[in-house]
Amino acid sequence: MMFTVSIDITEAMKGFSKFAEQDDITHAMDEIMIICKKTTMPPRDVLKQIKFAAKKNNINADYRMASQILEQLEQEHDRYLRKSEVIENAVEDIKVGLDEISKSGNPAWIRNFIKAIKLDLKEIEDVL
Repeated sequence: MMFTVSIDITEAMKGFSKFAEQDDITHAMDEIMIICKKTTMPPRDVLKQIKFAAKKNNINADYRMASQILEQLEQEHDRYLRKSEVIENAVEDIKVGLDEISKSGNPAWIRNFIKAIKLDLKEIEDVL
């Protein structure tokens, strides 16, 4: 047995279109979030569907706004990936430094590795 569920997002789409025409990205994003909650779809999927429908129906403002929001999401995603990469690299460096400290009995070497570890920790702190 199959169930069919109908979800009415008419008002949210009208709001999105209104804000798209006004070039108001903040409020357009609010409408996208309402659509996402109602449909349980991720923002990227909702925006891609809006772009597709807007292009098909020649609704330029909706297409531009959906594209603009998608671009912002991509930039945000890339920023988080870069942060993650910096953290992963710094943690690896810290592991190497701690390993070297545990092997070394030379106070000068230990001091140098502690300085390096502090720099790695600062690098992590800077991206957070």
